[in-house]
Amino acid sequence: MEHLTQIPSDALAQLRDAVGEQAVSTDAARIRELSKDSSVRSKKAEAADRPLAAAQVVVTPHSTEQVSAVLSWASTHGVPVVARGLGSGVVGSGLPVRGGVLLDLAELTEVGEVDVVNRTVTVGAGINLGDLDTQLREQGLSVGHYPQSLYLASVGGCVAMRGSGTFSSLYGNIEDRVGELEIVLPTGVVVQTRSLPRASTGPDLRQLGIGSEGMFGVITKVTLKLVPVPAAQRFAAVRYAGFEGALETVRRGLIAGVRPAVVRIYDPTEASAKHARFAQDAGWLLVLVFDGDERLIATQEEIMLDLAASLGGESLGPEPAVHWEQRRFNWSWFTDAVDHEGGIAEAIEVTATWSELPGLYERLKKAVSPHMQEFMAHVSHVYDQGAALYTIVRGEYADDAAALEAYDATWEAVMAETLACGARISHHHGIGLERARWMTEELGAGLDLLRDLQKTVDPAGIMNPGKLGL
Repeated sequence: MEHLTQIPSDALAQLRDAVGEQAVSTDAARIRELSKDSSVRSKKAEAADRPLAAAQVVVTPHSTEQVSAVLSWASTHGVPVVARGLGSGVVGSGLPVRGGVLLDLAELTEVGEVDVVNRTVTVGAGINLGDLDTQLREQGLSVGHYPQSLYLASVGGCVAMRGSGTFSSLYGNIEDRVGELEIVLPTGVVVQTRSLPRASTGPDLRQLGIGSEGMFGVITKVTLKLVPVPAAQRFAAVRYAGFEGALETVRRGLIAGVRPAVVRIYDPTEASAKHARFAQDAGWLLVLVFDGDERLIATQEEIMLDLAASLGGESLGPEPAVHWEQRRFNWSWFTDAVDHEGGIAEAIEVTATWSELPGLYERLKKAVSPHMQEFMAHVSHVYDQGAALYTIVRGEYADDAAALEAYDATWEAVMAETLACGARISHHHGIGLERARWMTEELGAGLDLLRDLQKTVDPAGIMNPGKLGL
């Protein structure tokens, strides 16, 4: 691994003049620490002392004005820039694969006044999502966005990756929680969107940031639409003999107007791993969580359990769902495997329609089995037309080289089967490096349109090169 872009000393001096000496670091240890992410490939590369990427310099801005100065300087000198949140990305989107500047947004953490009436707050893009949620709960409000990385991710990172949280069935995904964005374009121009509560004023400029993976600029501030802390919460769980019964319960529940906060359907293997009751009596496990007014959620739970019973489901009471809620931030299945030589694990999420989901599950299970020793899956993030399907794999091999070979073969298998049945190749983890080569087949001519937009917004080609399939 070597720097593909070297910054001349005179240009580096100009950068220091533009943002101040204290904002610029060339410390090798700091650069290495911030030039990695939470992806399997990055972790394995670090363990082998062969990091995948390294910036030449880290800049830690304290204001939008400093971000603008960095990007203006970078466009003038043709230096790549990668914006970094808290490094929780899992597909390589934040890796500075062509060197240049790593823009560390960790100091952009200001929290504006909470508008309790209109339920909004404007925050710096670098703030930790979980820390923000803790602050808001003191005023009876919440971000409404609870990914497994809640305490590991920045708000700006969630937006740039078009993230989703476990309670998305009620509160929506990050795009539903974003009110406005402040974005610094690659030329240094600052754009403030205006769309609250809704506007018909042309294309939605927030989309320059949402899901962009940092390709079209740097998100510096986010206005979030907040939700009330629920007055009550109810938990329910149902066992099924087959996948279709669980899917049909959820599909019909949505048709009836029921909106659980959480919907998760675990296959027999993952159900056994999640709850001891399934170890001896296998089946598919439906987990439901309801948020809101007690009267409303009691009615919703009753409707869902009636539907479940009519479709062969056996109510298990609240305990399995409570158990899930208590352990939902547990990531040990992944770290226990990846953090030692020869171990590998991954969660690959795709999106499919209700009619595609049963067949896709079987195809993925069959396609992955030659490459990984363990396979399990679950459905989450449900919509009127379908849901996300997670393929979760784990294996043990002679060494990391063999583990990564199996890892690559697994990605090939999952992407091929997903595309073959017409499903979408990512639900919320993003594209980054791992999915980049399948974007032509995924988007078709749409990728050319993104390329044209990139050339217009970023004429110098500095922003996070090599990502999003561009």
